[in-house]
Amino acid sequence: MKKKGFLLATSAGFAAAAAPGAQAADMPLKAPSMVAPAASWAGWYIGVHAGVNWQQAHDNFDPNGYGGGTFSTTATGFIGGGQLGYNWQHGNFVFGIEGDGSGLSGTGSGHSGTPATPYGTVSNSVRWLSTVRARFGLAVGDTMAYTTAGIAFGGVRNRFINNSGAITYSDSKTKTGWAAGGGIEHMLNRNWTIGLEGLFVDLGRSNSVAGVRTNGSTTAKTTSFSNQAVIGRLKLNYKF
Repeated sequence: MKKKGFLLATSAGFAAAAAPGAQAADMPLKAPSMVAPAASWAGWYIGVHAGVNWQQAHDNFDPNGYGGGTFSTTATGFIGGGQLGYNWQHGNFVFGIEGDGSGLSGTGSGHSGTPATPYGTVSNSVRWLSTVRARFGLAVGDTMAYTTAGIAFGGVRNRFINNSGAITYSDSKTKTGWAAGGGIEHMLNRNWTIGLEGLFVDLGRSNSVAGVRTNGSTTAKTTSFSNQAVIGRLKLNYKF
């Protein structure tokens, strides 16, 4: 009897010890939490931009090679347009190419010469601008900082008005130069990004010769123009 009671007690002990494990095995397992995918900047995007442009033109006047006036004209205006680009991403590094087109407002003007020898008035403006630039960025999560540089094309208008009020030189042409700058861009969600960008644009120098009539005689005047712009703009992109 004692032996039988001992076996019954031992069996009951093993059953009690095994019961928690059995209950635990019967409990449903909790599903693993989903890990959010890393933000990707790769692919095509298209967008719009708007901001401010500060234009500056360096003007040099040399009538008949005897020396003239050198000064700068400045203007502040609006810039707006659109852009299209593509990004490649390797880890945290982003490489891309972007093309854009913009319309600009603002015209700078000033007087040339001296009070004793007034040559006239000049005005300068960059009316439209297009750039094709490479971009190199460093992405940390949903935010990317980048530098950019490339070629620039712009529609430039330069005018010279002599002291009698007659326009002796007016020219609108497309100039080619360069653009460089940088920016910061933030991913609002997988499709939309917003950013701030700053660019310096130099559209090169152009020379012209115009006839200036002073005291009843016409003389040749060499006019040199150099157009530049500093741009700050807000960009909104849709990423495909």
